Amino acid sequence: MNDKAEKVYGEAFFELCCEQDESRLSDTLAELRALSDIFGAAPEFVKLMGTPTVSAEEKVQLCRDIAAKGNVSELVGNLLCVLAEKGRMGCFEGTVKRFAELYNDKFKLAEITVTATEPLSDSLKKQIAEKMSQIIGKTVSIREKVDKSIIGGIVIDYGSRRYDGSVKARLDALRNELGSVIA
Repeated sequence: MNDKAEKVYGEAFFELCCEQDESRLSDTLAELRALSDIFGAAPEFVKLMGTPTVSAEEKVQLCRDIAAKGNVSELVGNLLCVLAEKGRMGCFEGTVKRFAELYNDKFKLAEITVTATEPLSDSLKKQIAEKMSQIIGKTVSIREKVDKSIIGGIVIDYGSRRYDGSVKARLDALRNELGSVIA
């Protein structure tokens, strides 16, 4: 993958969407994420789109078919076609990521991932969102992850920061502390 190309495509597409109809940015982001999930579940599609034996015209037509049958907006369909034509379909995931970053910056939103051993209750999600909103200074949306290996507590990831309040982290710290005392 090419991080620079992903950044350029993401920024250019975001600017285009803002110029066309800023009120549809949320819908466009939802479309991009839905396609990202679909492509993630079908890695053979991205591999096919990178195959040199398939012509650029065939790749573009395939993207047009996906857009038409998948009820994809014209803008998102055009993005797919451009990526296919330029042989950059492997940049789609990074393009979506950059688009989401720009969207979040524009609307002062922060996406955090909360990992717990079981699904969070609505009241706990609300408490976490309010507290993290105070810390970050942005409106927070939560993406939940369930991971039984953390034993208990929660882990919050925001960007490159991690707030680890899991039982596993505490046990690891205790193990390291005891190991240094015994050694």
